[in-house]
Amino acid sequence: MGLMTLFSRPNFFLGLMRVAAWLFWRDPVAKSEPPQPKRPRKPILGYTVGDIPYELMAVVRIEWYRKGMAYEVEEYQIEECPDARAQFHYIVGTALKQGADVAVLTQYEPEARGVQE
Repeated sequence: MGLMTLFSRPNFFLGLMRVAAWLFWRDPVAKSEPPQPKRPRKPILGYTVGDIPYELMAVVRIEWYRKGMAYEVEEYQIEECPDARAQFHYIVGTALKQGADVAVLTQYEPEARGVQE
């Protein structure tokens, strides 16, 4: 009868299982420091003055990065028009603010397009 009452107490075995789980699967007492986050990469602007078709103001190539590696490349051809300078500043500025590398090929000097070092 004593053996029967021992097996009829599920709380006793449940308690033993909890203690065993705690002993075997507990975290180590001395936890290591979490890894330091990587510093975000600094975007690069490459500006080249060269020959392109006369109807284009600039060709802009943008490289997007994820986890430190390039994963997408976009290319924009900005045509000469009254709002071409605004388009140029929007595309280049937005890409640089979001961490992409930007390469520009144009026939204008950087100062003429408002690009500063």
